Amino acid sequence: MNYQDELYNLAKEIDTAVATVAQTARGAEQAPLQWRLPGELGSVTVSGAGELTAVTLEVAELRQYSADALARTLLQGIRDAEQRADQRRGETVAAAVTETGLA
Repeated sequence: MNYQDELYNLAKEIDTAVATVAQTARGAEQAPLQWRLPGELGSVTVSGAGELTAVTLEVAELRQYSADALARTLLQGIRDAEQRADQRRGETVAAAVTETGLA
């Protein structure tokens, strides 16, 4: 095999690895993450990209919260879910980079 063929094959391998990582990243961005709120209050769900997609609250538990406390709890839950989704996505992509040999 000549030098040009070796370079061509290497470039194909790199293209395949990059495509695999890109596909993994797209999948990670779409994978939902559900985050439980304190106690039995409910949960928030974000996409793998950290976009809020749902909030589920247990009506019976709402009585235990003032409006301010509920707002703070919900906001913190959303922030925590977004942060965890970002972290999970980063870990997933990093693992794909390592597995494909791009790292």
